[in-house]
Amino acid sequence: MTLEEYNRGSGQLVNKQKSVVFFSSNCLPETKQELVESLEIQIEAVGEWYLGLPTAVGVAGDGTFDYVADRVRNFVSGWGDNTLSCAARETLLKANAQAIPTYPMACFKLPPKVCKKIKSYISNYWWGSSIDNHKIHWQRWSLLTRSKAEGGMGFRDLPLFNKAMLGKQGWRLITRPNSLCSKVIKGKYYPHATFMTATRRKKTSQTWKAMLWGCEVLKKGLIKRIGQGSSVDVWEHNWIQGISSMKPRVRLPDASVTMVSELFVLNTRIWDEQLVRDTFIHIDAEKILRIRPGVRLSEDVDAWSLERHGQYSVRSAYRLLKDEQISREEQQADGRGSSVVQSWWKRL
Repeated sequence: MTLEEYNRGSGQLVNKQKSVVFFSSNCLPETKQELVESLEIQIEAVGEWYLGLPTAVGVAGDGTFDYVADRVRNFVSGWGDNTLSCAARETLLKANAQAIPTYPMACFKLPPKVCKKIKSYISNYWWGSSIDNHKIHWQRWSLLTRSKAEGGMGFRDLPLFNKAMLGKQGWRLITRPNSLCSKVIKGKYYPHATFMTATRRKKTSQTWKAMLWGCEVLKKGLIKRIGQGSSVDVWEHNWIQGISSMKPRVRLPDASVTMVSELFVLNTRIWDEQLVRDTFIHIDAEKILRIRPGVRLSEDVDAWSLERHGQYSVRSAYRLLKDEQISREEQQADGRGSSVVQSWWKRL
């Protein structure tokens, strides 16, 4: 039995009187009874908490995560209505209020309703020194969540930060495929695929839904570091650093290569410069020739394109999502501005 092997390997014993066993709602009563007798653990966990997080999470909007918003409210309310300076309020909100939802955000996707409540508490205190005094908010929240270099205050956009945090979970599944967690999740949700190609099924857990949501940010920044080049598809995979799409912009009619390894001089990891220039347009060819294939890499590896060391970081992922949001807002503003100008020209 696994528990007995753990006892022998670690020299520690499991206190079965203080232990509980958790079953899925799909588990049959006969199976439950058999496991209880085998494990000799008689207490079943119902609505329990583990390490500060709920163990039974149903529909995301059923109020399971309302406690997060309540904690923020109680925390901010404890500061009273003292008139603090802007710098003092900023420090309190960033160092304390914004830190409360970080832990659950690393495991679950918080419902929009909860994020909206937290945002309301933080913005009310920022503008009025109290979460209950609804004073005028002189700037919309999306502007305050921009960095100070971009004219904002650097507050967190909670949904975007949540997605960046969940991207870390997906990164661990990709880079640690032999871990127990990775094996269990792969066996249950994508036994014949990879995490990046996995799809959402019916009646999946909130944890898996959250991981798939975080996978969206991985697809934006994940890139292949070239080793042998035999597993990297030239036209399908992200592998060209310095190009926004990380893929060739144009596929020329005469291009016949499929894998990156075909672009090397035979039996080497040196680019065949003439073949590269014949296969890609000039801009793409220059970017490709700057890539240095890893001589010591036995295979092609996944890397995070936004960090020089290639390791995923929540900070860079959040920055990526925030930049995309700012770009969308500016495009929408330009569209509204042009429509207003056109309407005035019609009136004239």
